[in-house]
Amino acid sequence: MLALKIILGIILFFILILSVKVRVTVHSEDGIDLNVRWLFLKFRILPKKEKGKKKKKKKPKKEDETVSEPKPPKEKKKGDNIFVCFYKNNGVEGVVDLLKRLAEVLKTGFGNVARSFTIEELYISLLVGAGDSAATADKYGKTCAAVFPAMGVITSKLKVKKYSIDVNPDFIYGGNNARVHAQLSVVPRRLINSFIGMGVRLVFKVVIKFLRGTKAKKPEAQKEENKNSN
Repeated sequence: MLALKIILGIILFFILILSVKVRVTVHSEDGIDLNVRWLFLKFRILPKKEKGKKKKKKKPKKEDETVSEPKPPKEKKKGDNIFVCFYKNNGVEGVVDLLKRLAEVLKTGFGNVARSFTIEELYISLLVGAGDSAATADKYGKTCAAVFPAMGVITSKLKVKKYSIDVNPDFIYGGNNARVHAQLSVVPRRLINSFIGMGVRLVFKVVIKFLRGTKAKKPEAQKEENKNSN
């Protein structure tokens, strides 16, 4: 009896611990700052601290030296998921791609897992430019056409408490800038249940396909037996 009480106490303890929200804070502007908080613990995931590297002293620029051009965004690989792609390119194109791909995921079976998350805050500010006024207007229109429908899907599929999205064209300087601030929360217990439910549904679908396949093969096998008997 004592052993049973101890086991029940341990189970109850883990249920209570897994019912505490995990909070994830993301801030993107010229890089990504990612923090995770759970109970009294706080982890800074990004940017990573470089150990054992001393800071190099910057040499004063000579008059003849030219300012180096900004590095182009890193190319996406086919195997990269939506968050890896956003980490590699968190500019305007990266934010637009993240919203579009997240909206697509919410329409699939993985949407049930994503629905375990609650968006406490989501603020997006995009400044769109492409050189001349005509190109800027065209890019601004395409950005709005991609961003706002995706946000409509996200806000309808997920629980979003506070959000704001602002897209503006830069006709004067033609610059591009993206700022994103998001705070998400998830109850680990719900997330685990979502994964278990998704796994059960996948297994159930496989079993149904297998049973349908065996039923379809039986009439064909019966025909072959009749032919052999004749």
